[in-house]
Amino acid sequence: MDVPSQSDPKHVSVRHLREVATARVEATSLRRVAREIGMSPTGLRKFLDGTEPYTPTLHRLRVWYVRFAASPGHEVAREEASAALAILTHDLSPTPRRVAAGGMLDALTRGYEASGRARPAWLVDLREEYPGG
Repeated sequence: MDVPSQSDPKHVSVRHLREVATARVEATSLRRVAREIGMSPTGLRKFLDGTEPYTPTLHRLRVWYVRFAASPGHEVAREEASAALAILTHDLSPTPRRVAAGGMLDALTRGYEASGRARPAWLVDLREEYPGG
């Protein structure tokens, strides 16, 4: 039986999503960030105050997070890459999710090797979490 670990992106992401959303609200406004995410300002305020989001809201937050992280001039962090993997594999059970994530990371590793660029720290970290084939 698969038991979620502390490093499971779906487990870690909620805390990190809350931190990133809080920082974004402080830099802009609650209404603007709520609009970016696709939720009400009241719902966003409740999330920022610690309420656990419903599954559809959590999905919207992850999509916003990955889209926000992909903005120009932003270096991708481990949490952001992990959230992207969680979005892409969200409907798989734990074992197939790990296998699929490992396969995607294998492909990214090959892409960086083929380009001659150094692998980013997030890729190195996630390769340890999701060993590939």
